[in-house]
Amino acid sequence: MERVLDQTEIDLLVQAAKTNRMPHPQQRSIKPCSFRQSGQLTGEQTHAITVLHETFARNLSLSLGAYLRIAFEVALTSVEQFTYSEFLEHVPDVTYMASFNVRQMSAAAAMQIDHGIVFPIVDVLLGGTGRCEALTREVTEIEEQIMDGVARIMCQQLHTAWTPLGVEIVYEGRQSSTQIKRFLAPPEKTLCLTFEVKLAETKGSLRMIFPVSISNALLRKLASDLSYVRARPNSHSDSRIVRKMLGCTFPVTLTLPLIKLPVDVLMNLSAGQVCNLGIPVRVPAAVAIAGREAFEGNPVRHGRQRAAQIGKSITMKEERE
Repeated sequence: MERVLDQTEIDLLVQAAKTNRMPHPQQRSIKPCSFRQSGQLTGEQTHAITVLHETFARNLSLSLGAYLRIAFEVALTSVEQFTYSEFLEHVPDVTYMASFNVRQMSAAAAMQIDHGIVFPIVDVLLGGTGRCEALTREVTEIEEQIMDGVARIMCQQLHTAWTPLGVEIVYEGRQSSTQIKRFLAPPEKTLCLTFEVKLAETKGSLRMIFPVSISNALLRKLASDLSYVRARPNSHSDSRIVRKMLGCTFPVTLTLPLIKLPVDVLMNLSAGQVCNLGIPVRVPAAVAIAGREAFEGNPVRHGRQRAAQIGKSITMKEERE
């Protein structure tokens, strides 16, 4: 049945129409939509990337520490998404930047190293202590060749960390300031990993920048391949382990509860003597499997062999008590 408006409601609608204002009991809240927020990393994706590259940071600390023969520490500090133009805003005008290729993804990525640690690294490799002032000039050809070896080690360790993903990382070389600006399109979305590097008494940043083609492929492989993202049960593997375990052997013993006797009683023991252990007959022994008490048991004879009659199971709490 249709609802019929009364005269008061009709008058209100007419009045609202004249003033171009319709009465509504609730005011809608309209919020601006930012499409730049679409495709952001989820918490699970961020965790997977963090775990993967924390391993890279530890391995890089060890390998470069051995290469430089000095304490070298690398730690992952942030996982962020930027457009390439926003990334360039965080990069100094004079810096060291090198590129590497991810062959299976047919794309190139880059690493940026602050000069605050570039020149101390060069100083160490030339026989110094690594304690030098930060310089704002470009590296020379000799310094570039020296850093080329360090950058290759970084790419090698990244390749090792990404080995479970089935990709190969190949070092390409240093990028000039002009090449840096044209490396990617300014509006292209990128994945940026920032590492804090400590060397001697200096600190600096190592940044790795991946275009969207590599970051998306990386996230897909992490979601499908790596066990720490989402472990998939394998019933066939579990049943095979169970079958193998059924064929294993474990030592089984029948033991008495913990007994304490005075030393003089032990000193006077002789063959054929009955030793009072101080344990009531109603207290059962324990069947221990691989050294852990599992069941209550009573010693019995089975034909011409000794045996144990299994009683109730012993929980870990009872065992501790």
